[in-house]
Amino acid sequence: MAAVENERELTSTLSLGLRSIDVPGEISQAEIFLQKTDASIKSIIDEVCAPGSKKAMLVIHRGPAEGSRFLLDSDQISIGRSPESDIFFDDVTVSRKHARIERSNNEFAILDSQSLNGTYVNSISIAKQVLHMGDQLQIGKFHALFFGNSHIKSSGEK
Repeated sequence: MAAVENERELTSTLSLGLRSIDVPGEISQAEIFLQKTDASIKSIIDEVCAPGSKKAMLVIHRGPAEGSRFLLDSDQISIGRSPESDIFFDDVTVSRKHARIERSNNEFAILDSQSLNGTYVNSISIAKQVLHMGDQLQIGKFHALFFGNSHIKSSGEK
């Protein structure tokens, strides 16, 4: 018998596929999203991003639940596969308590909660990261854009 009964089984997670790489001069995913979206969604994003606003928004732009929008308007927002999460992502690639977003003053930061598959901001694995307008978040199969803090006009111009 090759395996020893007392040894712990080790598991590992592989991520197969290519993550996008931002190239200087390329149009960002947030700008592409704003160019393709309708006027009613643009006006909501403009309101959320208005100077002095203490709100932000996540928009799922790729993966399950594409097009879903989540208003970030409290100091702590939990993200996970648990139905008790403020943002509920029902997929096995998401941990029950995957991450949380914290607001401090007008600044939002995402913190990974030691999830199995990790939390990514702009294709980089993070433990904690302050979010900026247009940042791309990946939690499991869910790819979201962050709108808040600074403002990109709805036409896609900076």
